[in-house]
Amino acid sequence: MNLNLPKPIKRFLMIAALLSFMSQISRGVWAQTYTFQPSDQPLQQSVDVAIAVEGKVKMKTTRFGVVEENVKVTGSQSFEQWLGYQRATQLCRAVRYYHDLQSKVSIGEGQVKPALRMNRKLIVDQYQFDQHHLYSPQGKLTRDELDLVNTQLSPTLFYQLLPQTPVSAGDSWELDSAHLSAILALDAVAQNDVKATLKSVENGQAVIVCQGEIAGGVNGVLTEVQLTLQALYDISSRSFSKVSLDMTERRGIGHARPGLDVSAKVVVKSTPLNEFIRLNDSIIQKCNRPMTDRDALLSLVPVADAIELELSRDWHVMMDQPELLVMRQVIRGDLISQCSLSRLKPLGDNQRMTVELLKQQIQKSLGERLAEFTETHQEPLHGKYPHLRVSAVGLVGEVTFQWVYHHVTDVKGNQYLFVFTIPNDKVSQFGLQDRQVVKSFVFRNELSGKQPIPASASTDTTKR
Repeated sequence: MNLNLPKPIKRFLMIAALLSFMSQISRGVWAQTYTFQPSDQPLQQSVDVAIAVEGKVKMKTTRFGVVEENVKVTGSQSFEQWLGYQRATQLCRAVRYYHDLQSKVSIGEGQVKPALRMNRKLIVDQYQFDQHHLYSPQGKLTRDELDLVNTQLSPTLFYQLLPQTPVSAGDSWELDSAHLSAILALDAVAQNDVKATLKSVENGQAVIVCQGEIAGGVNGVLTEVQLTLQALYDISSRSFSKVSLDMTERRGIGHARPGLDVSAKVVVKSTPLNEFIRLNDSIIQKCNRPMTDRDALLSLVPVADAIELELSRDWHVMMDQPELLVMRQVIRGDLISQCSLSRLKPLGDNQRMTVELLKQQIQKSLGERLAEFTETHQEPLHGKYPHLRVSAVGLVGEVTFQWVYHHVTDVKGNQYLFVFTIPNDKVSQFGLQDRQVVKSFVFRNELSGKQPIPASASTDTTKR
């Protein structure tokens, strides 16, 4: 610079140089800024999932109090997947076919290997407006099958990890509690300090790391989670190629589920597919539809293998024996009702249950707890099975309860007794669900020719 120039000109040249320098810096910054969005086109993927869980499971018993057992879970899943995202409705829906699914659960000295039936390999997984649902278009899943496929890190949730605004390497953003709840397969997240950070972008691959602690709930029971999640996002295809989760969880004991103190690792790897092996356009078109109320129902076949029920997902089995099934309905941690289903000794020749006889047995069972009978009804179930319904109210301690009894007899004289127990303050919430459960009642032996396991001769008709 010519030092002999007038001061105004010198000042002008210095300002121009400074603006030019700042412009170069600005261009450098914008060159490292990224906007991440879901793919506008459906993805065709092959997905592999690895699951490992280890720690303690805690159960409450009437005899020994709280009992702890070692628990270990190992599993792997492989499926091909059509994944579509609708930006306008924020609906992410996946249509999957599971061609391989392995799972082994060890609790104490016991071991189970839950499996997915051959005619339930087709699964739809969707997420929209904080609502996460899985079901099979082939028919109703069992509770075990639902738990098997409803694991952490569902690919329909991965887009919720992305920032809503442009970011540069090193930038962080918060994750919504509702999205974290679905990602971790929880009912709700009340508090979280999880931060997502764009660690780096190299060769078109963005590395996103999420870390933090969560306080949430499952069936109303408090659970505390510490997690580290790492995701690899391909910018060109707008898809996640790998997402891994390392977490520890401490969960209290609930009305229907045991407590947990475990560490878990879940890894999901996705690769693009040029052509599906098992899925096709026709299957995808039929499955790419809104979920119905019937899709959400679960199928329950007790160990006696004589009957089948359709249940909403808030029913949980507490005891399953040849002569007795006990279930609890738990919604957001509230115990709404309990249902026991007893299989009774067959009636003798020329004998049948009547309303008056059923009332006598109920009165004998409830004793002083019974205040009054409120309703009786007699109408064939499915138009062919003798069916009695009797309602009663009474006191247990200082709490008022309603009991609803349903007695059903099959064509061979086998008797089944449902007993629904509902606290008085839950009666309006429970509504007529007892009728819905009993209406779904099916005798499998008449459909397949199977003979039920004989009921215990000591089974009481009303105490359960």
